[in-house]
Amino acid sequence: MSVLLRFLFSAIGLLVASAVVPGLGHGSFLELLVVAVLLGALNTTVGSLLKFLAFVPVACSLGCFSLVINGLVFWLAGTLSTRLGLGFTVSGFWPGFFGALVTSLVASLLNAIFIPKDRQRPQGPGPSIKVINP
Repeated sequence: MSVLLRFLFSAIGLLVASAVVPGLGHGSFLELLVVAVLLGALNTTVGSLLKFLAFVPVACSLGCFSLVINGLVFWLAGTLSTRLGLGFTVSGFWPGFFGALVTSLVASLLNAIFIPKDRQRPQGPGPSIKVINP
């Protein structure tokens, strides 16, 4: 259930990014859900591969180069969605960069608000352990 909510939050993030960032366009909300799934698949495959190949620049920039990789993957998702006939468009690198930033911020915020943490630390003292000497 939480996976479906995360795709929904990503689609809402794409909708907000399309409204805020110039150079991004979107179609229907259903198309944005498909783009959210496409973006998740691209981040898992291409994004992970690019971050592995660019390990040195990512490490030297203390992870800031990952933002550039996320922008490139976002731009690629826009290009692929246009070729698939979806209404989501990204007109270049900078709209992709800022679109990825806004989308991830909105999706993370919604995720923090609506998906509770399942594994919270128990309150109170821990269980007592008795040691028996033979």
